[in-house]
Amino acid sequence: VQLINDAYNAVVDAVLGAEVEAGEGREPCAAILATLKHVRIPIVSLDVPSGWDVEAGSSGGISPDVLVSLSAPKQCARRFLGRQHFVAGRYLPYDVQKKFELNPPKYPGTECVVAL
Repeated sequence: VQLINDAYNAVVDAVLGAEVEAGEGREPCAAILATLKHVRIPIVSLDVPSGWDVEAGSSGGISPDVLVSLSAPKQCARRFLGRQHFVAGRYLPYDVQKKFELNPPKYPGTECVVAL
């Protein structure tokens, strides 16, 4: 943990995907997540923070400073308490937006990322 804190300015959390259940942390992922819970530098999580349930949110998972939701925020993003939340990916087809009743943010110009 100390080596990470001393050597880096931030950590990108992309350890587990949204399809992995929160309790499924197997090695080597379990050890990585245990380490991430103790780092002091900012953590940037992609889509769903590792160790979180995609719907319920955190139940002992990491506490990221930044969340980058891909395409649209997932249900668990309601429990995100970090400093900044972004949505990346303006590529959702209209049919998908309509089917899931999504209201994507307005992306200025040609930007593919927007702060919420």
